[in-house]
Amino acid sequence: MTQSAVKVEVENLSAVTRKLRIEVPAAEVAQEVDRAYRKLGKQAKVKGFRPGKVPRSVLELYYRKQIEQEVSEELMRRSLGEALKENSLDPVNLNWPETMPPVVSGEDFRFSVEMEVPPEFKVENYQGLTLEAPPEEDIDALVEARLEEIRENNAILKPLEEPRSIEEGDFVALDYQVHFGGKALPEGKQENFLLEVGAGRFNQDFEKQLLGLAPDAETRFTVDLPQDFYNPLLAGKVVEFEVKIQAIKEKVVADLDDSFAQSLGGNFQTVADLREAVREDIIKVKERERQGRLEKQALDQLLAAHTFEVPPSLIRQEQEAMFREQWQQLIQHGINLEGLNQEKMLESVRPGAERRVRINLLLERIAVQEDITADDAELEDGLQRVAASTGREVAQVRQLYEERQLFGVLRRQLQDEKTLKFVLDHAEIVAASETEAQENK
Repeated sequence: MTQSAVKVEVENLSAVTRKLRIEVPAAEVAQEVDRAYRKLGKQAKVKGFRPGKVPRSVLELYYRKQIEQEVSEELMRRSLGEALKENSLDPVNLNWPETMPPVVSGEDFRFSVEMEVPPEFKVENYQGLTLEAPPEEDIDALVEARLEEIRENNAILKPLEEPRSIEEGDFVALDYQVHFGGKALPEGKQENFLLEVGAGRFNQDFEKQLLGLAPDAETRFTVDLPQDFYNPLLAGKVVEFEVKIQAIKEKVVADLDDSFAQSLGGNFQTVADLREAVREDIIKVKERERQGRLEKQALDQLLAAHTFEVPPSLIRQEQEAMFREQWQQLIQHGINLEGLNQEKMLESVRPGAERRVRINLLLERIAVQEDITADDAELEDGLQRVAASTGREVAQVRQLYEERQLFGVLRRQLQDEKTLKFVLDHAEIVAASETEAQENK
């Protein structure tokens, strides 16, 4: 076929939306129709005619609608591809026409599509950012605090030696039923629920109501649950709890000695072994925290300095990804999600989703400006890191990424890591201010 004479008109509807009006000349349409019938003629089986000898008029009688649909799809696919290439457009979302444009003999083939494209902008002043390192912390004190936490977490719960009512610090096994608007809520029922009274991990007002109750006691009381209550179906509601106390237990904490260290398993033979392992872990965690804090500061500064429109479809995709993450977390925590308003939950993650998208676009643009890419050796290293973090063999991870076509995603993640490292490597890192250092003590 000779060089295409397709006409393309591009209209900028916004900074990130384009409308393409595409027109394929009638002569080119006729050529495509002829090609489709020639191809069909070699394959079609029509009674009374030998294969390859069916007249065009007969083929039109039996297959006209099929051919017109195939030609319409082919003309749209090819002409749109040419239009995108000629106008250097790389859409992140494309709205196809709801109905296929008709193919009419002797007439031009016309259609239009709307699409979203990445915003055009240049990242400025990303080298030389001033970042504050977190204040130095007393590692020895953190180690001792962590050891005490380990003792507390490995404490033994045992029944009370002498019967008494609930006191702060007790562990209580109880049943509860939540009532709202005079009705018992199926998602607000728990049996043999264990909580530490006074710790505030469930709800402080709820826990205060338990003080002074004895085993087998039954009571009802009202609690105003906060917006951040762990169960989103109950969050922000004033509810009534119906409670029955099953048992009261007290916590027994072991001494910090070699026997305790050995009871934890692993390679710990002495308290010194345990203390050294805790120290190494804290140092690694603090280094990750330091890195995370510097990265957040850098990204906050870049976001504040660059204003650009974001394709709505990218935000929606990120919202859905974050929603799926939260949904899975709630399921893993055993929360009954029946009746949860999914659209409301989607909207609640929108600010975080837009931030992620803006960060991705900024890092992508810096990578282009600095010619930063992730090569195959780095991709292999990335696969090994994924394997180590998931406890799988590298071959298994590679096969999984091949099957799910995730290599592009991994390569982009590695490129973003390199780009952010580039920004930090070219930043001025200063000590935290004296005021902030005091606040963090």
